[in-house]
Amino acid sequence: NSSFIAIKVINDQYKNDPDLLKALHNEARKTQSLAHPNIITVYDFDRDHDTVFMTMEFIDGVPLDHIIKSNPNGMPIKKALHIVSKMGQALIYAHSQHLVHSDFKPNNVLINSSNQVKVFDFGIARLTNKSISRSFDPGVLAGLTPSYASLEMLNGETPDPRDDLYALACITYELLSGHHPFNKKSADVARKNNLKANKIEGLNSNQWNALKQALAFNRSDRTEDISLFLQQFLADKKKPPYVLAALFSLSIVIIILAYSHFKTEDV
Repeated sequence: NSSFIAIKVINDQYKNDPDLLKALHNEARKTQSLAHPNIITVYDFDRDHDTVFMTMEFIDGVPLDHIIKSNPNGMPIKKALHIVSKMGQALIYAHSQHLVHSDFKPNNVLINSSNQVKVFDFGIARLTNKSISRSFDPGVLAGLTPSYASLEMLNGETPDPRDDLYALACITYELLSGHHPFNKKSADVARKNNLKANKIEGLNSNQWNALKQALAFNRSDRTEDISLFLQQFLADKKKPPYVLAALFSLSIVIIILAYSHFKTEDV
């Protein structure tokens, strides 16, 4: 175990706005309750005179955006799927705790030397409580990242787990291909220009369809949740020969039993 902690200093813009600072503190407290192996642990939220800061678990790792840049043609599919699975598990857990990340992007993910995947900055990007957020832009908290933000987030709608799904799908596409599905264009611009993501070589049709649905511009067209996306995207649709043989044998047994049943009734 590391004896180090990481300190995140909060931007100056919060110091003179008590309501904004209180809202941020509430978000940080929610994040403290997250306990998952793929989420960086937040220890405390505090201030020292004019400096407002958060203390959190220190991870000696590489940001995912650096890994994407160092694999311009995409990562090996097995390695990419491992990262996608772990990021997805972190998000599924947070959503089960009623916390939407709202600014999920590659530099909010760290990979350490043991290939552990750690996600951080949950819920800090945006306030889910509109009564607190009043007149200020909900994207102000951490400077919403347009190329990973869903259309609904860009329109200032209430955060939803499917917003994180859109971001996860964009990152998944980058890991496998080396580039953003819509050339880093924001969802509103990509939709206006009718941009479509090109199919990724190496994905079977089921995987591609799962990824394509998760990349849908409209929330209602996206996959229901991240758990279902992972089931569809990570599932191995090719049954190994011994499984097929077992299924065939089982069907023969069922036919024989059914035949025996009817023969017995005829007597």
